[in-house]
Amino acid sequence: MTAVTLAGPTPARTGWLVNRRHDLLSTLGGAAASFALVALHAWAGISSIVLWWVWVLALDGPHLFATVSRTYLDAREWQTRRRLLLGSLGWFAAGPLLFGVSAALGSKVPFELFLTFASLWAYWHVVRQHYGIMVLYQRKGGETLPLDRRLDSVTLYVGLLAPFVAFAVTHPVARKRLGLTGAPSWEPVLAGACFALVLALVVLYAARQVQRTREGLRVNGPKLLMMGAALGLTAVVFWPSVAVRMDFIMFAVAVTAFHNVQYHGVVWFYHRNRYHAAGVDPAPFGLAPKVSQRFILYALCGVVFTLLYRGLGCGFGAHPGCGGFDWHMPLAAGLTLRHLMEGFIWGFALHHYYLDQKIWRVSRDAGLNKDLKLGTATAA
Repeated sequence: MTAVTLAGPTPARTGWLVNRRHDLLSTLGGAAASFALVALHAWAGISSIVLWWVWVLALDGPHLFATVSRTYLDAREWQTRRRLLLGSLGWFAAGPLLFGVSAALGSKVPFELFLTFASLWAYWHVVRQHYGIMVLYQRKGGETLPLDRRLDSVTLYVGLLAPFVAFAVTHPVARKRLGLTGAPSWEPVLAGACFALVLALVVLYAARQVQRTREGLRVNGPKLLMMGAALGLTAVVFWPSVAVRMDFIMFAVAVTAFHNVQYHGVVWFYHRNRYHAAGVDPAPFGLAPKVSQRFILYALCGVVFTLLYRGLGCGFGAHPGCGGFDWHMPLAAGLTLRHLMEGFIWGFALHHYYLDQKIWRVSRDAGLNKDLKLGTATAA
């Protein structure tokens, strides 16, 4: 008798993070939201400013509140992460600090470098979340082979970063921000190479799945669905013939809406398990269980949070469509009060990016594993 026989049958793993319905809504729903926003702008002609505000109020701002709800509103998180939660607030000073450096030097360059850094970190944050969710699917699917884990990582990173590089060197606005002037010469060649590399990796990845099937190894369908949605969306959004039809601010909307929906799905599942599971006393957790008691309440809190901080930025003309509120008050180095407020408002995003990379480390946090039910064969 083999060890497997002695141990009894191995429980089947579904591979879903929560369950089929939840994961399909999160993955397909998130990708659909992004594709719909792209289509409404690029082909239906709806204003990028209107769509930007719809995205901010319905998805992006509330997803920042989602992080707040599981940290600053959680009394136990305050006890265990007080230093992190207080120290991370320093990111709100980054923009004003670089504004001050520009003022002292009499040059816009330091502040413009800050804006470039913030924008690049925004996209890297999306990439890292896709990677993190992919790892969760690996855990749920019981995948341990180093070859497949490495191939997953390479395919995902290249599939998300290479099209972004192609976009950066070919889109007119992106080229201007990078200082690329004149007619494109080598840039289309680089862009073509980026997409060719992605295609080659996808073919290799598909071949590996066929090989796994022939070897009797399970193919992790939920993980493949998530990766396919993320890579497919990225390829379409940054494809030159599509990208040229889009206003520059729409790229943040297009690549982030999917991320927002996925994030809400993970946080809501976390809330259900941590604060509202059978036998759990919500009292020691403070306000977090109250704001997550019903999804409609959680959503409304997210919208109110967004209206407060985005409304502040709009009041100084720092957001698209708010130019009428810009007082054009010059301060220094050709920068105005609007730029100063823009630097401060970026602090909400930078704070989120930094805090997020600290609070979702499943490899180091046994409590997080429990709250995400990563130690079970199925989370349903």
